[in-house]
Amino acid sequence: MTLIPNSPQEDADSTRVRSGPPSPVIYACSGCSDAGELADRVGRQLNRDGVGEMSCLAGIGGRVKPLMTKGETARRIVVIDGCPLNCARHTLRLAGLTHIEHVQLHQLGHRKGNCPVTEERVREATDAARRLIEGGHLSVVAG
Repeated sequence: MTLIPNSPQEDADSTRVRSGPPSPVIYACSGCSDAGELADRVGRQLNRDGVGEMSCLAGIGGRVKPLMTKGETARRIVVIDGCPLNCARHTLRLAGLTHIEHVQLHQLGHRKGNCPVTEERVREATDAARRLIEGGHLSVVAG
């Protein structure tokens, strides 16, 4: 259970309780295919919507200390991959981040080379990913 401060309009001393799993750190594939672009756009939209906080996958690959620390101390990590190669998940695992929840857009019907990025497709994939994240119905990949 996570305590969340109320909005500025509400009493500053009160809090509301949000049930469910902690808000995740989100890493997304940003590969050169349409599926990679879709994964990146979904991650960015989830970040804007407050579902989680997107962080830099390239920084993990480069072992940039502040970004590694963010991943290492995260209570929950969600990775979004666009295609079955699962490059984003592999990048996290190679960096030692092994307790990962995995959104695989290809399992949601988005196929590499056949999913041109449109606002409608981004919205549909974001909604599906949000349901998976908030409902806790993700496959958990451990070491």
